[in-house]
Amino acid sequence: MKRLRQIEAGYRAEIRRAQQSLKGATVDRVKAERRFEKIRAKLEAKIEKVQPKIKALTNLKAGRRA
Repeated sequence: MKRLRQIEAGYRAEIRRAQQSLKGATVDRVKAERRFEKIRAKLEAKIEKVQPKIKALTNLKAGRRA
């Protein structure tokens, strides 16, 4: 579970880095926004894929405690 949370945090960090590069020096803002949206969509899909696994493991761990 810890590993999955680290993976999710890594994806979120990549999204933040992509957003910072968008805010940086860009010649063509529209092209940069399109690239950012593409990257964000890809990473958010990965996050959505990992979320159920994290939730299931959290529930399993809570069930063992009870």
